[in-house]
Amino acid sequence: MKIKNFKDFYAGLMFTLFGTAFFWGATRYSMGAAAKMGPGYFPLILGGLLTILGLIIFIRSLVIEPADGHVGLVIVQPAILVFGSIAAFALLLRPAGLVVAIFEIILVSSFASHEARFRESLISAIVLCIASLAIFVYGLNLQIPVWPAFIPQ
Repeated sequence: MKIKNFKDFYAGLMFTLFGTAFFWGATRYSMGAAAKMGPGYFPLILGGLLTILGLIIFIRSLVIEPADGHVGLVIVQPAILVFGSIAAFALLLRPAGLVVAIFEIILVSSFASHEARFRESLISAIVLCIASLAIFVYGLNLQIPVWPAFIPQ
Protein backbone atom coordinates (compact mmCIF):
# COMPACT_ATOMS: atom_id res chain seq x y z
CA MET A 1 0.00 0.00 0.00
CA LYS A 2 1.30 3.45 -0.93
CA ILE A 3 1.60 6.29 1.59
CA LYS A 4 -0.34 9.25 0.28
CA ASN A 5 0.30 11.76 3.08
CA PHE A 6 3.67 11.44 4.82
CA LYS A 7 2.95 14.06 7.51
CA ASP A 8 -0.16 12.22 8.66
CA PHE A 9 1.64 8.89 8.34
CA TYR A 10 4.41 9.90 10.73
CA ALA A 11 2.05 11.79 13.07
CA GLY A 12 -0.28 8.79 13.28
CA LEU A 13 2.65 6.45 13.86
CA MET A 14 4.01 8.67 16.64
CA PHE A 15 0.59 9.04 18.33
CA THR A 16 0.04 5.30 18.17
CA LEU A 17 3.45 4.49 19.65
CA PHE A 18 3.16 7.03 22.48
CA GLY A 19 -0.44 6.06 23.21
CA THR A 20 0.43 2.38 23.34
CA ALA A 21 3.40 3.05 25.62
CA PHE A 22 1.27 5.08 28.05
CA PHE A 23 -1.53 2.51 27.90
CA TRP A 24 0.91 -0.30 28.67
CA GLY A 25 2.66 1.71 31.38
CA ALA A 26 -0.65 2.51 33.08
CA THR A 27 -1.45 -1.19 33.47
CA ARG A 28 1.23 -1.40 36.16
CA TYR A 29 -0.81 0.82 38.48
CA SER A 30 -4.13 0.14 40.17
CA MET A 31 -7.12 1.29 38.15
CA GLY A 32 -9.78 1.85 40.76
CA ALA A 33 -13.24 2.75 39.46
CA ALA A 34 -14.76 5.76 37.71
CA ALA A 35 -16.06 7.08 41.05
CA LYS A 36 -12.73 6.51 42.83
CA MET A 37 -9.94 6.56 40.26
CA GLY A 38 -6.63 4.91 40.96
CA PRO A 39 -3.27 6.23 39.72
CA GLY A 40 -3.46 4.20 36.50
CA TYR A 41 -7.01 5.12 35.47
CA PHE A 42 -6.38 8.49 33.78
CA PRO A 43 -3.16 7.48 31.93
CA LEU A 44 -4.92 4.31 30.71
CA ILE A 45 -7.84 6.29 29.27
CA LEU A 46 -5.58 8.93 27.69
CA GLY A 47 -3.22 6.30 26.29
CA GLY A 48 -6.14 4.42 24.77
CA LEU A 49 -7.62 7.56 23.22
CA LEU A 50 -4.23 8.61 21.84
CA THR A 51 -3.72 5.15 20.34
CA ILE A 52 -7.14 5.24 18.67
CA LEU A 53 -6.53 8.76 17.33
CA GLY A 54 -3.11 7.68 16.03
CA LEU A 55 -4.58 4.68 14.25
CA ILE A 56 -7.25 6.84 12.60
CA ILE A 57 -4.65 9.35 11.38
CA PHE A 58 -2.32 6.54 10.27
CA ILE A 59 -5.05 4.81 8.21
CA ARG A 60 -6.16 8.13 6.70
CA SER A 61 -2.58 8.77 5.54
CA LEU A 62 -2.79 5.62 3.43
CA VAL A 63 -6.16 6.49 1.92
CA ILE A 64 -6.54 10.28 1.60
CA GLU A 65 -4.15 12.50 -0.34
CA PRO A 66 -3.25 15.97 0.98
CA ALA A 67 -5.50 18.82 -0.17
CA ASP A 68 -2.74 20.61 -2.08
CA GLY A 69 -1.93 17.49 -4.09
CA HIS A 70 1.70 17.03 -3.12
CA VAL A 71 3.45 15.26 -0.30
CA GLY A 72 4.83 17.58 2.36
CA LEU A 73 8.44 17.62 3.46
CA VAL A 74 9.25 16.26 6.91
CA ILE A 75 11.70 18.69 8.48
CA VAL A 76 14.04 16.86 10.82
CA GLN A 77 16.18 19.63 12.34
CA PRO A 78 13.34 21.50 14.11
CA ALA A 79 11.98 18.23 15.49
CA ILE A 80 15.41 17.30 16.84
CA LEU A 81 15.83 20.74 18.41
CA VAL A 82 12.43 20.65 20.12
CA PHE A 83 12.63 17.05 21.36
CA GLY A 84 16.29 17.51 22.27
CA SER A 85 15.50 20.59 24.34
CA ILE A 86 12.82 18.63 26.21
CA ALA A 87 15.27 15.81 26.92
CA ALA A 88 17.94 18.30 28.01
CA PHE A 89 15.41 19.97 30.35
CA ALA A 90 14.72 16.62 31.99
CA LEU A 91 18.43 15.89 32.35
CA LEU A 92 19.34 19.40 33.58
CA LEU A 93 16.52 19.97 36.07
CA ARG A 94 18.06 18.23 39.08
CA PRO A 95 21.77 19.10 38.67
CA ALA A 96 21.43 22.59 37.14
CA GLY A 97 18.17 23.76 38.72
CA LEU A 98 14.87 25.08 37.41
CA VAL A 99 16.18 28.46 36.25
CA VAL A 100 18.92 27.03 34.02
CA ALA A 101 16.63 24.25 32.70
CA ILE A 102 13.89 26.71 31.74
CA PHE A 103 16.32 29.02 29.97
CA GLU A 104 17.74 26.00 28.12
CA ILE A 105 14.39 24.66 26.93
CA ILE A 106 13.13 28.06 25.72
CA LEU A 107 16.32 29.20 24.02
CA VAL A 108 17.23 25.87 22.36
CA SER A 109 13.70 25.19 21.12
CA SER A 110 13.47 28.73 19.72
CA PHE A 111 16.19 27.79 17.22
CA ALA A 112 13.66 25.43 15.63
CA SER A 113 11.82 28.40 14.13
CA HIS A 114 13.19 30.82 11.59
CA GLU A 115 10.73 33.43 12.88
CA ALA A 116 11.98 33.42 16.48
CA ARG A 117 14.13 36.31 17.63
CA PHE A 118 16.66 35.98 20.43
CA ARG A 119 15.34 38.98 22.36
CA GLU A 120 11.75 37.68 22.31
CA SER A 121 12.91 34.21 23.32
CA LEU A 122 14.93 35.67 26.19
CA ILE A 123 11.92 37.66 27.42
CA SER A 124 9.76 34.52 27.19
CA ALA A 125 12.34 32.57 29.19
CA ILE A 126 12.44 35.24 31.91
CA VAL A 127 8.63 35.45 32.17
CA LEU A 128 8.23 31.65 32.19
CA CYS A 129 10.99 31.32 34.77
CA ILE A 130 9.34 33.83 37.12
CA ALA A 131 5.92 32.21 36.63
CA SER A 132 7.30 28.70 37.20
CA LEU A 133 9.11 29.77 40.36
CA ALA A 134 5.99 31.51 41.66
CA ILE A 135 3.66 28.60 40.92
CA PHE A 136 5.73 25.47 41.51
CA VAL A 137 8.39 26.45 44.03
CA TYR A 138 6.68 29.12 46.15
CA GLY A 139 2.97 28.43 45.50
CA LEU A 140 2.89 24.63 45.56
CA ASN A 141 6.08 24.16 47.61
CA LEU A 142 7.44 21.50 45.25
CA GLN A 143 10.93 20.35 46.11
CA ILE A 144 12.57 21.40 42.85
CA PRO A 145 16.14 22.72 42.92
CA VAL A 146 16.04 26.35 41.79
CA TRP A 147 19.75 26.96 41.15
CA PRO A 148 22.70 24.70 40.23
CA ALA A 149 24.01 22.50 43.04
CA PHE A 150 27.29 24.45 43.38
CA ILE A 151 25.41 27.68 44.27
CA PRO A 152 24.40 27.75 47.96
CA GLN A 153 20.65 28.10 48.39
